[in-house]
Amino acid sequence: MKAKTVLILLSAVILCLTGCTESQKPTTVVDNSSAVTTSSSADSDSTNSYYDSTPISQAYLSGNTANLDDKQLEIYNKAVSAIEKLITLDMNDYEKELAVHDYIVGCSSYDEAHLNALGIGLPNSDNPYGCLINGKAICSGYSTTFQLFMDMLEIPCKTIYATDFEGDDHSWNIVQIGESWYYVDACWDDPIPDFTDRPVRHKYFNVSKEYMKTKHVWDDTELPDTDSTKFSYITQTVTHINSVNEIESLMEKALDNMQDSVAVTSDMSDFQFSETDQIDTNFNEENIKGLSKVFDSFCEKHTDHQVYCQRVQNGNDIVLVMYMRKFR
Repeated sequence: MKAKTVLILLSAVILCLTGCTESQKPTTVVDNSSAVTTSSSADSDSTNSYYDSTPISQAYLSGNTANLDDKQLEIYNKAVSAIEKLITLDMNDYEKELAVHDYIVGCSSYDEAHLNALGIGLPNSDNPYGCLINGKAICSGYSTTFQLFMDMLEIPCKTIYATDFEGDDHSWNIVQIGESWYYVDACWDDPIPDFTDRPVRHKYFNVSKEYMKTKHVWDDTELPDTDSTKFSYITQTVTHINSVNEIESLMEKALDNMQDSVAVTSDMSDFQFSETDQIDTNFNEENIKGLSKVFDSFCEKHTDHQVYCQRVQNGNDIVLVMYMRKFR
C-alpha cells in the first residue's frame, strides 16, 4: 500500500469572503490524504499548531517505523494493537469506522482539567498520545486520534477545527463512507462525567451537515456536502416494528452491545410523525400508547438508567429514537 502524504487546508482566509459574522472564528481543515498544501496568507505558520499524525499512518501503511520518534512509536504500537483486535477482513468501511469510534470513546475520557479557570490539563491531551496512552483527551485529542485510525485504514477523513455553538474552540471530523461524507464528533459522544461500563453514545456518529450545524459552527465552503443517509448510524441500526412491545427487547439488546440508543419505525398510526424534536428536546412518550409502560419496565430492571425518546429526521424519514442514559 502506498504511504499517505499530508495536506493542511487552512480556510481562514475566506472568513471575510463568505459572509461569516465578525464573531465567527476561522475554520481550519486538516486532511492527511492528499499531496497538495494550501494555507492562509494571514497565518502561514498556523499549520504548526495542529498535530500531524501522518508519519505514524505512513509507517503503518509502509511497514517501516524507522523514522518514528519514541512518542510516535508508542502511539503506533497502541493503534496497531487496537486495529488487530478491532478490525477483521470481512468488515466494510462503516463497520471499521464504528469499531474505531467506539474504541476511542471507550479508551479515553475528557480531560476535565482543561475546563478549570487556568485551562491547564495533562500534556498531550490535544493529540493521540493523550487519548491512547494517557487515556485523557480534549476535543482535538479525540479528532486527531480518529483521523489517525482512518488514515491507517485508508478511509478518507478530514479534521475540522472551528467552534461549538457557544463560540468555544472545538474540533471534529468528516469522513467518507461509500459515496457520501458524514460528520463525526467522538468527543461529544463521550460526555462528561465519564465512568466505567457506560454504553457508547452515537448521537454525533455519521450525521448530516444540517444536524451537525445545530450545535457546531464552521465555514463549510471547502468541504463536501453530506448527500446520503445510507451509512448514518440511524439508517444502519433502525428497526421496523409492528408493536410497541418489541421496543424493550431492542433496548435490552442494545444495552448488551454497549449501545445507548435504539431507532425504530413503524406503520402504526402512533408512529406517523409530521415533525421532529429539537436536538435537546424530548418527545412525550405518553403520546404513543404503551410506550411509558415499556420505559417503566426497562427502568425497573435497570435502576441505574434513565430513558427518553426523540423524533429525529433521517433523510426523508422521521425516526423515533430511544436513549438509555446510565448514571452513576
